[in-house]
Formats: sequence, structure tokens, C-alpha cells
Amino acid sequence: MSAQPDREAAEGCRTCEQFDLEEAVARAEGDGSRETDCRVLRRRHLAADHDDGA
Repeated sequence: MSAQPDREAAEGCRTCEQFDLEEAVARAEGDGSRETDCRVLRRRHLAADHDDGA
């Protein structure tokens, strides 16, 4: 996974942290679909609210 730059860009953002937490819970529960949804929603949030063109 190449999510490292996203992690650094969103340091301290409560919304990003919530997506990270949801993704971790989904992974622990073995819910790959929800895990992917969290990553997609986080990237959309990054693009909209952090001016990250990814």
C-alpha cells in the first residue's frame, strides 16, 4: 500500500483519524469491503478538504 503520504498530509485531522479507525476495525473484523470503502472515502476527503490531488 502506498498510503504513507496520505497519512502524513492528514496528521491531526479528526475526520482522517476516524476513517483510519473505521478501516482498522473493518480489517480486524475481516470486512474487506468496508475496509476498502473507508480508504475510498478517506481519499475523497483528502482531495476535498486537504487539497490533495490524489
